[in-house]
Amino acid sequence: MKRALIIVSGVSVLFTTLAFGHVMVHDTVHMMTRHEDSHLFVAVHTIVAVALGVLSLLGAYFLLTGGRRQNSN
Repeated sequence: MKRALIIVSGVSVLFTTLAFGHVMVHDTVHMMTRHEDSHLFVAVHTIVAVALGVLSLLGAYFLLTGGRRQNSN
């Protein structure tokens, strides 16, 4: 049961990350077409969104592959 819960959690994190990425891409495109926000804000927004996306995908990968195993020593 525990393994199934970990896999379901990993898939959930994966789909949530994909939805987050989709929203961030549309948000960034919207900010760039309005020309109201500063370029620095858009750049920081994009860097933070990419960093969060990478960390979230990494977490999903470790959940799905069981990368949190500990040594038996």
